[in-house]
Amino acid sequence: MAEWTYYRIDMDLMGRLTQLPDSQKMFGALVHRFSDIYSFGQATQLVSKVKDGTLSLAVSSMFPYEYFPVPYTELMDQLTASGKGSKPIYKELKKRPYVKRAQLTEMMKEPEQACEIYPYAYTEFTQQIHASIDSKRLNLPGLDPNLYSVPEVIVKEVTSKGGQEHTIHTFSFYLAMESCSERDMLLGMLEKEKDESKQFILGPRGSQGLNTFTIRELQIETSAASNEPGIYLNLGMLLPKNIDFEKSSLKLFTSERRPYNPPGGWDSGDASRFISFIEPGSIVYAPDGIESTGHSIKSPFYSRDIVFGNSLLYPLSDQEGD
Repeated sequence: MAEWTYYRIDMDLMGRLTQLPDSQKMFGALVHRFSDIYSFGQATQLVSKVKDGTLSLAVSSMFPYEYFPVPYTELMDQLTASGKGSKPIYKELKKRPYVKRAQLTEMMKEPEQACEIYPYAYTEFTQQIHASIDSKRLNLPGLDPNLYSVPEVIVKEVTSKGGQEHTIHTFSFYLAMESCSERDMLLGMLEKEKDESKQFILGPRGSQGLNTFTIRELQIETSAASNEPGIYLNLGMLLPKNIDFEKSSLKLFTSERRPYNPPGGWDSGDASRFISFIEPGSIVYAPDGIESTGHSIKSPFYSRDIVFGNSLLYPLSDQEGD
């Protein structure tokens, strides 16, 4: 029986944010940095082992510091089954996309008490107006500035009823692995990046200072037996391999994939593919444990690349899953 150790990596946002990166973005950033620190060949080997299942590595999406996604589907099912659901309760649930670990336990026991759950975090979407000064870039005086908007995500925390809100600038993602040389290399890489305050660009417009993070801390979060059946909270984009659908509460996200062909850009022809993932916040029942729950597949466009689907599943106690 192998044991997985869960690690939490806390990161500080250096500027503004346009998106909270998902587990695929986090995995890609880790592999890119792994290649820089070690070698391209070692990074390729790591990706190959993840794809064929010989390396057990699970990665989560990024969330506000110490917050988890709320399992809406599971809570709605509970409210429907108990007959305690109502529009005011659904409204209060929707206000709380992220709650802390202890609050998650309370919410799953009594979802009708959602309005009493504090603190919680939520995202606010806005637009930032930018101006491109083409007259200078093209050396053509007299051209008017080209105005365009950039979407921005602001993550806020509400600490108490009627209390003031404040913006969150610290975020976390999670890794889970069994003991192996690749785990030691990944952790060593992250420690090095933390000590040197290296920047991670985890989204578009990094050259403009957006979506840029530095590592604040790494620490062990928990551990779990890899073959232990049980109920887990999904924390990333999961491509399911072996789950019990009847005992799970799932929300799906379908992504369109297209090949990128510079200099033409994204291919707009008939080559697109649709892939469905299980979203963060879903409750997953793993009949044979976490190691066989998710998997990654070969990219439909590039044989060297993979579609990462080894989402991190966070263990929940039997009581929380009842």
